[in-house]
Amino acid sequence: MDTLAKLLPVVWILAFLSPLFAIVPAIYLYGQHCAARPKHRIPALVYALILLVCAVVAFPFGLFFGIDLACSSASASNLCGLAGFFVVGPFTSALAIILVGWLILLLPPDRLS
Repeated sequence: MDTLAKLLPVVWILAFLSPLFAIVPAIYLYGQHCAARPKHRIPALVYALILLVCAVVAFPFGLFFGIDLACSSASASNLCGLAGFFVVGPFTSALAIILVGWLILLLPPDRLS
């Protein structure tokens, strides 16, 4: 069996679980945000809702890109669209969670006056 064929199930599982793995950097980025803006921080529930909405919005973009990418070759099977659902879509959602958490961290810090 080819090495790539052995790694494929692992890649699918990791990509499918990547939004759950994105929670760790999101929590760290929220802690950094709270440390930088103690008086004007975003409440945790609002922060979580912002990240959730951005992940849900990013999923279809990754889904359609993944389907287009996997099904574009002539040798693609009839299950090629599953790559969009189980790999690229969740990975895009995880990337959106981390990116938006980082963008919130870029808000100007409170002034010490």
